[in-house]
Formats: sequence, C-alpha cells, structure tokens
Amino acid sequence: MSYLVLARKWRPQRFEDVVGQGHVTRTLANAIRMDRVAHAFLFSGVRGVGKTSLARILAKALNCEQGPTVDPCGNCASCRAVTAGTAVDVIEIDGASNNSVDDIRGLRETVPYRPSLGRFKLYIIDEVHMLSVSAFNALLKTLEEPPAHVKFIFATTEPHKIPSTILSRCQRYDFRRIPTTAILGRIRAILASEDISAEEGALAIIGREAEGSMRDALSVLDQVLAAATNGLTADGVADLLGVVSRRVYYDLSAALLAGDARRCLGIVADVDRQGFDVPTFSRGLLEHLRNLVVAVVCRGDRALLDLPDDEAEELSRQASTTTGATVHRLFKHFSEAYEELARSSHPRVLLEAGLARLAEMGQLLPAAELVGRLEALTAGRTSSGGSSGGQSSARGEAGPSPPGSGVGNGNPVRATPATPPAAPVCLDHALEAFARENPAMASVIERALPELADDGVLRLRFDKSDGFAASVAMDAGRQRQIVDFLAGLLGRQLRLEVELADLGGMSTAARTRLERQNAERTAEDEARRHPLVQGAVTELTGRIAAVRLASNRERN
Repeated sequence: MSYLVLARKWRPQRFEDVVGQGHVTRTLANAIRMDRVAHAFLFSGVRGVGKTSLARILAKALNCEQGPTVDPCGNCASCRAVTAGTAVDVIEIDGASNNSVDDIRGLRETVPYRPSLGRFKLYIIDEVHMLSVSAFNALLKTLEEPPAHVKFIFATTEPHKIPSTILSRCQRYDFRRIPTTAILGRIRAILASEDISAEEGALAIIGREAEGSMRDALSVLDQVLAAATNGLTADGVADLLGVVSRRVYYDLSAALLAGDARRCLGIVADVDRQGFDVPTFSRGLLEHLRNLVVAVVCRGDRALLDLPDDEAEELSRQASTTTGATVHRLFKHFSEAYEELARSSHPRVLLEAGLARLAEMGQLLPAAELVGRLEALTAGRTSSGGSSGGQSSARGEAGPSPPGSGVGNGNPVRATPATPPAAPVCLDHALEAFARENPAMASVIERALPELADDGVLRLRFDKSDGFAASVAMDAGRQRQIVDFLAGLLGRQLRLEVELADLGGMSTAARTRLERQNAERTAEDEARRHPLVQGAVTELTGRIAAVRLASNRERN
C-alpha cells in the first residue's frame, strides 16, 4: 500500500478538528442546528488553512444519514464516500483548469437533477477566482436561485478577483492564518499518535516555516521525518530546512544591546560560513527585533508574541535588560538598513556595517530619567549660587512720576525679581528673551532706545514723532508685564520710565540694535532648520527649547 502523506492522513473530518477557524465552524454549526444553511458559500484565505477540508465536512454534515447534523457519524455510506472523495453528490471542480464558459454551462445542465444518495447536491469549486468573466456571468442566475437540493461552496485565495455580482450572492467566510501555537499543538498530537519524539525547538522551527498554514506545516513535518532516524532535533531540522537556529538571533540581539560589535560581526561570519542566505537571515533578525519591541512594550503580556513558551520566556528576560527607546531605535535603523540590504549585491557587507553601527550607539535612557537628572542638576546649581539674593518674591509698585519724565501721567513701575538667576544676563539678551515671549509688545519696545541706569531705572526713550508707541508702553499693565519679566532675568530691582525725546526719528543706536536682532533671528532660524539639528530632534524625539548663538569672542 502506498504511503499516505500526513496532510491527507490527518485531514480534519469533523468541525472540532479544524484548527484556528473557530469563527467559521461555530457559525456553520449553528446554521445547521437552526436549519438556516445558505445555498452559496465563499471560503477565502491563504493556502492550507482548511477551506476545502471544511467544505467537505459541511457536505458530510448535510448528507449524513443521521443528519443534517453538526456531528456526522463518519460510518454511513455517504460519510465514507465523502471521506474517500467518491461521493457522486459532492462534485469538486478545479476552477483553474475548468474556467471557461462551456465548463460552467455543463455544470448548469446537471444542476436540475436531484442527488443520487444524499439530501443535497454540493458543488465545490476550488480557486474560483480563476474563472473567466464569461463563466462568472453564466453562473449568476443559477447561483442566485438554485434548486432547493443544490448548495455551492467556493474556495479562493484571492477574493478581490471575484466579481461583486458573485460576492453579493454568497455568504463569505474569511479564514485566518493559523497561530503558530495552534499549529504546534496539532503537530504534537500527531507525533504522539505516530509515536515519534521531537524537541520543542524542532517543532518551533516547523511551526515558523509554516507561516500560518497547517498543510505547509504537515508537509514540512513529512520532509523532516524522512531525514530523522532518532526523533526530531532542533539542529537537525534547522540544518535540513536551511534555516538559522533561533539561538543565533537571541545571541545577536544580546550582543547589540551589550554594545559588542565584535561579537555581532563574528555571528554574521558564522552564518555566512555555514552557507545561509544573508537576506533571509536578515529578515529573520528583523522579525526577532519586532518581537523584542513587543516584549518591551507589553511586559509580561505574551498575547502578541506568537512564540513557544521557552522562546517567549527568553525574550522577556532579554527585554528586562533594556529600555523601550533602545529597542525602538534598533528596529527603526535595522528596518531601514534591511530595505537597502535586500536590494544589494553585497548584503553581507551592509549587514556587518549596520550591526556594527547599531552596537556602537549604546543604550538610550528614558526621556523622563534624563529630565529628572537635568532638573536635579539645575536645582543643585541654583541652591549653591542663589544664596546672595535675599528676595524670594516679586511685587510691582506704582510710584509718583519723577520730575522731567516727559510723559504726562505715566507712572513708573518697580519690580523685584522672583528668583535671582545664578548668572544674570545683559539688557540686550533680556529684551531678546522678552521678544520671544511677547512678540506683540516687543515690536513696541524695539522702536525705543532703552537705557538701564545704575540705580535700576530702565528708560524707554521714544522719538517725539512716535507718540502712539510711547502711549502703548505707558500703560500700567503693560509696564508691569515688562518689568516683571526683565527683573527676573537681570537679577535686580527695576523701575520703568517712558520718555519722549527728539531722536531725529529712530536713533542710530536703536536702528543698529534692531538690525542686529533681525540678523540674530535669521541665524537662529537657519540653525533650527539645519539638517543635523532636525536629525537630532527626530532621533531623540524632542524639541528645540532655545538657540544660543556664539559671541564674537567665542567664535575666535
């Protein structure tokens, strides 16, 4: 007797045998119980997830001698015929090779005839998307109003190629990729029934190579069993399938996190020496880094990690040694490098260069920790340098206008700095800082010639032709706003006076200062837009708080 491959030997025969498609089997079983079985179904999904198998189970459930039932007996003539593929009332058609309009016309001619043995005649068309447009059109009327004894079941891997006129006449069920853990559970049950031993690492490789397809998993299992003599081992399966052991990826990520570039290059050399495909290896590393990101973000929660328990535990241990910022950066940079690596004729060179760069970047500290350190440093400097200032609060005081102030009833304003800075700035820098905080009021001050006397009097002298600007600056509320802000920066008490004088228009000093401020602002804008600065902001996910331009002395 010829050998029967595992994919056929262990094909599901009941609804509960179908792995990973509970949303479909549950709905179909309820429809049978409630006698609400539709006349046309569309099963869509990737290869090997149970579409055709479930179509046969549905046919068996509808035509079982004890049915329709959700639990077909498997022993009656109808059930045995469906299992063997010889049921005359279950017509399976390959849509790829029977896709012409003549084929569909021949099918339509057989539809009116009643089933020979069972209750229903079922037409199962696999890869239905391969039918021609004319064939689909020929099927429309029959599909919409078939005889009561006819059921259509369509299976496809590309539902987007099926006309909407066909889709609207079917109940559509989307089959999902089978989780790796579910595939491994099924493989363990099969190996136990076959009395074959296997290491968990070997099963993990098989489940990963299946990529969500149970049929692919059983085909790979058949292949490795043919090569195994004393059970399945992880190294033997990896060697046979030409895949890198998962241990290599864990060692490589550990080396990256430890900043060991030499170890990274050594691992790449070993992989290349063993003849593994570098782009394929890199794709596996990208997937491993993705899993590491998930493990760091969802600490302790393995719901998003489709991995065996031992690998999930190892990944969790590795995630506990690093930070989210570090693994996000590793994944970001390596994914960018992989796009170039996959197209390159020298993938090993690019892989080595990329890993060496990532290893030398080091780990990133969380932003909150960095901010905390900066705040502690700033607090230390303030406490050590602020003992000379005795004032702890600021309060504006209005006093009488001194003689000769030149502006009718303008009241000068005093202020005491809230917290004297460790290093008070000069008047020009204080005015520039105020301009950034209050651009509207700064445009008024820029029209004046400011003078700061030793006694703490800040005079804003406006040209007598600029009375409107002087009247704005004379407002008591605006004066208090100016004084409160500048006093904190200058580290001294201030009293503001506004004067009108004959300056011959804007004074030369005021014009020069305005031109210098405009030049500095232009330089600041250029610095903010510089590619290196923008790259640093993106890399650190931060923002530019301030720009400091070097003085002429510092430049020299």
